Amino acid sequence: MERSEVKSDNARNVILSYNDKVYYVSSVNVAVKEGVDKMKAIFHVKRASDNEQEELDIEINQGTYNILIEYAKLDKLDLVMVMQIEGGNAKYCLMSEDWLQNQFSPACGSKSYIV
Repeated sequence: MERSEVKSDNARNVILSYNDKVYYVSSVNVAVKEGVDKMKAIFHVKRASDNEQEELDIEINQGTYNILIEYAKLDKLDLVMVMQIEGGNAKYCLMSEDWLQNQFSPACGSKSYIV
């Protein structure tokens, strides 16, 4: 059985590091096949460096897919997910955007931050 799902309607703040570049993810489409550990995922992104839109075709495993699904289910707009995909492995962390902004030091002279 094969189907395609889009599961990022509630996931507003996803930052992806992939191939030494940083992207802001707007949605992810995953081709789900029963009994298969590796799946094809299309990440719809904007590059952080120049804000150009791009589609990244990345193979992910069931664990990464599960993480993306659970994050989308949280429906907490304050949470930022930072995900790094490298060599077929994914690492991620979740943090509060408010917390991140509160860690900013006014002495730096800038209001922006990058994860």
